[in-house]
Amino acid sequence: MPASKPRPPYASLSLPQQWRQMIGDLPLRVKASFVLLWLLLSMAILLAALFLTAESRQQQFNAATLHIKKTLEERLLICETAIFGFAELSAANQGNEQARLRQFAQNIGNRYPYIHLIGLQPRVGLAERETLEAETSFQRRQPFLIKDYHRNDGDDWRNAAYWRPAPARPYYIPLLNALPLGDSLTGDMYGLDIAHDRILGKAVEQAIRSGEIEVTPPYTLSNGEQGFGYLKAVYTDGAAPDTIAERLNTFAGVIMLGVRAQTLLNVRGDDNHQLDLRLVVNGQAHLPTGTASTHTLGWLQQQLLPPQHTQLAIDRDYFPYRLEVRQLSGLPSVSVSLLLLSLGTGLLLTSLLVLVAASQHNERLQSEHYHDTLRRERQQALVTLESIDDAVLVAGDASRVEYLNPKAALLLGMAPSVLVGRPLAEVWKVRYELAREAIADPVAACRQQLDRVALPENAYLLRPDGQGAYIEGTVSPLLDQDGALRSIVITFRDMAPLRQRMAEALERSEQRLKQHQAELARVARINTLGEMTSGIAHEINQPLSAIVSYNEACLSMLDDEEPDRILLKTALLSSVKQAQRAGHIVKKLREFVASKQADLTAVDVNQAVLNVITLIESELRDHDVTVNTDLSGTLPRVQADTIQVEQVVMNLCKNAMEALMDVSGERRLFIYSERRGGRIRVGVRDNGPGMSADTLQKIFQPFFSSKSQGMGLGLTISHTIIENMGGVLSAGNLDSGGAEFYFELPMIKPQGEPEGATA
Repeated sequence: MPASKPRPPYASLSLPQQWRQMIGDLPLRVKASFVLLWLLLSMAILLAALFLTAESRQQQFNAATLHIKKTLEERLLICETAIFGFAELSAANQGNEQARLRQFAQNIGNRYPYIHLIGLQPRVGLAERETLEAETSFQRRQPFLIKDYHRNDGDDWRNAAYWRPAPARPYYIPLLNALPLGDSLTGDMYGLDIAHDRILGKAVEQAIRSGEIEVTPPYTLSNGEQGFGYLKAVYTDGAAPDTIAERLNTFAGVIMLGVRAQTLLNVRGDDNHQLDLRLVVNGQAHLPTGTASTHTLGWLQQQLLPPQHTQLAIDRDYFPYRLEVRQLSGLPSVSVSLLLLSLGTGLLLTSLLVLVAASQHNERLQSEHYHDTLRRERQQALVTLESIDDAVLVAGDASRVEYLNPKAALLLGMAPSVLVGRPLAEVWKVRYELAREAIADPVAACRQQLDRVALPENAYLLRPDGQGAYIEGTVSPLLDQDGALRSIVITFRDMAPLRQRMAEALERSEQRLKQHQAELARVARINTLGEMTSGIAHEINQPLSAIVSYNEACLSMLDDEEPDRILLKTALLSSVKQAQRAGHIVKKLREFVASKQADLTAVDVNQAVLNVITLIESELRDHDVTVNTDLSGTLPRVQADTIQVEQVVMNLCKNAMEALMDVSGERRLFIYSERRGGRIRVGVRDNGPGMSADTLQKIFQPFFSSKSQGMGLGLTISHTIIENMGGVLSAGNLDSGGAEFYFELPMIKPQGEPEGATA
């Protein structure tokens, strides 16, 4: 594969980087001219801005100031409306629906970020203080006290040294309801007695006396911001009483709305980034925003562009602050725009000259790069097509073969040099095995639909030697930029190896299944014999007892002086017959099954259940029974015999299926496994009719069966199997209807786990 050429210049650079590299290649004389032009344009625009935009700057400052004043008045009106709305909502709910108040406060806080708290601060008498502090401490899950702040400047809310419990007073107005809850700007102020606070106390008293909205002096929030509050008293009778004395006696609390001054004054106006906004009282500065540019300017610039300043009254009777707006000296925005425009124009002209000079060279490099990339990609595609195991055949619009990879040539049975250029119909001969009706040609269908068409499942390729190869694949169209068909791409693969592997795998699976079924049947016979032995013991005991009786009679007759030979012979013949009968029974049992001791190993009960479901899958379908499983994925193994465990599960499942035969509706079978202490439980449930109390008592007795054709040994055998492995088998009825059979086997404890450990 040929070495790739270097990438063309500037291909990996951004547009500004490309310009800088192009300008760097210019001669020194051109660079000097560009720098001189840049300086001259900058000086001309700066002088024009200084002498011609003074009046424009003043107009912009006035317009921005009026815009800021109007916006501030609108925001103050929103604060006023919010506190009136909260007061009406509080009076309507009478404190019973805190959720509505909290939702109201949350909406206000989300919509207006300059409002950081709103809430009704209740009046608390001295006698009520202890109860309030205890209840609030319990609700907040931390100690709560009504407290005072003992620092005049209020700049260190978080310092515990300045907070002290409030002394005994006739009443308190603690800051309790600061919604939205958990606001970090007011979290350290909870419990502050605002009625006697050095900063807020006078405004609180004035709000109680006047019954109107009052505004607090400025205070510092816990995060260092400046703020102030709206206050409005709430009275027990709703409206404010006529006299001040009655107002002082009947007020129930004060609604407080906190405002962040910096956010309140964060108004976007013209040249706002050069404005310093403040709220002042009596000519003294308060509540600065800190948003103004504070850079130091030269004497000449200050003379030419002096700073502008104005104070405006706010059209709110209760609002004590005035709006102060300052514009510091600095370059007007228009001069910066012109300067940037001049710089951009110079750069654009210079860049155009450089680009014109370098465009042809850059085009040539890009063309070489693109051709090299296309050649490498084509070579990579050809190597990929020749290496893959799928056959690829490309036919042009004239239905002639344009390309085929080695795999396609191998399946077609001809050399690529012979196939290229031949008509597709002579090369691509596809037939369909046992087709009952006409099948449309996939190539013709692809040309007509201009879409991918899959080959039928019974398709096979007829090769020149007359042999057929079963194939699968697709016929896809290759379109040009206009959407017209350019060529047909056929991809296909030989299915013979896959079919052979599938057949071998199926044969191996069937052999394993047959072997498993045979082993299961043999163990079933073993277990049946063991249980039949206990059930037919009386059959063997009877001939043995008869033999003993006949022999004793013979011995008695032999003691006679003249024994009766006929009776003696008859007794001996009867004894022989009984002995032959016992031998016949034993012989039949030995012929039924060969004796073998169960081989106990570590068994995964979940796998045993899945094996049984696989074995009885056809019977489940024949009986229209739906099986659902819930097998725990973290079960330890048990010490048991796999085949015998499967025999028990199969016996329980077949009994459940037979119980469902009389069910007219849906027939469901549910199999589960779980850990119960030191045992593993496996259960089978059905939605059948269940069992009677008498049946439950005799269900595990030998030769007892509730079925007309049953032998009564299946459950008895299963019961014996489980007991021999150290487990128990139980049965019962479900409360929801149906029956449940489950067995429990002791689990194999992991190494290091003490005896008796449970889950």
